[in-house]
Parts: sequence; structure tokens; C-alpha cells
Amino acid sequence: MPPKLKVTRDAVLEAALGLVREEGIDAVNARNVAKRLGTSTQPIFSHFASMKELREAIYAYAEHLYNTAMLTAMQSGGNGFLAMGLAYIRFARTEKKLFQLLFMSGQLQQEKVADIAGSTEGDDQVIAMVGSMTGLSADQARKLYAGIWFTTHGIASLVATNGSMMDDEEAQAVLGSVFKGLLVTLKKEGEEL
Repeated sequence: MPPKLKVTRDAVLEAALGLVREEGIDAVNARNVAKRLGTSTQPIFSHFASMKELREAIYAYAEHLYNTAMLTAMQSGGNGFLAMGLAYIRFARTEKKLFQLLFMSGQLQQEKVADIAGSTEGDDQVIAMVGSMTGLSADQARKLYAGIWFTTHGIASLVATNGSMMDDEEAQAVLGSVFKGLLVTLKKEGEEL
């Protein structure tokens, strides 16, 4: 009798990620993952205590891919703020279902929108970068950041759901125009104070 092939934790995670990329997170169940692996459900539960734990691992992996894309964009030179916006839209284009998982699924989306209002440490760094680039006060930089974030998220959401086929060139033009418009408006408001 030939030895049984050992199914690794990474193999289970990759199979589940393949399902998410093709069909979305709702397709991830023990039966579908096992079918993709060509095995029973036993190897899944030898590496993950529950399907919830597997979904959390999928989310963590998707978040890692997203964070890597953002960090690469920020370090690319030039306008890091614009590069991050374009990378966000590109992630939505190339990883539609992972983008939907991270940014368009119920509570996760609500938490991100709440973060914009209260801002997180990562957001604070970007807001400081925006203030430094533009000469805006911290409050004005936060308003500029929020306006660009909502515009970027809107474009990315349309791209991720096939509601738009906007390419990088078009996205860059839109983001540039919104950035300039908000910047002029906020500077004008600052002068009126």
C-alpha cells in the first residue's frame, strides 16, 4: 500500500484561497476545500480547529497581500500618496474577491469607514505625509485624505465588482483632479479662517 500523501497547512490555505479568488469567501467550506485538495475533510481539521480559523487565516493572508502592495507603492518614489491610491485600485482589479473580502464585506467595511473618522496609526502616518506634501494643517490634511480615500474606494469598488473597467491612466487622472480640487478648496478655507 503506498504511503498517504501528507496535506500541509499551506496546501489547505492555498486551496481555500483558490476558492475565494474564484467564487468568494462564501464558497469556503470543508467539503469544497477537501474537493479541491482531492482528499477528505480530515486534513483541513488537522491544521485548523474550525472553518472560522481557516477563514481568519485567509483574511490574514489577503491582508498581507494588500499591505505588501501598499508598502511597495509607498516606497516606489514619486508621489507616494497617489501611488498608494493607484495600488489600491490595482489590487481591486487583480484580486477582486480578496478586495471584496477585505473592503466590501459588512462589518469589515464599517470598521474601515470608522477608522477614517477616528484614524488609525497607519492613517496618521499617511495624513502626516499629506500635510508635509501640501502645507495643510493636520485637520485639513485629514479632510483631504478622507476625500481622496472615498474617491479611491469608490473607483476600486466599481472595478472589483466589474462596474468599471477604469485603467491606471484614467484612475490617475481622476485622483489627480480630485486631489487638486480638494487642495485648492482646503487652502482657500484655511485663508478665510
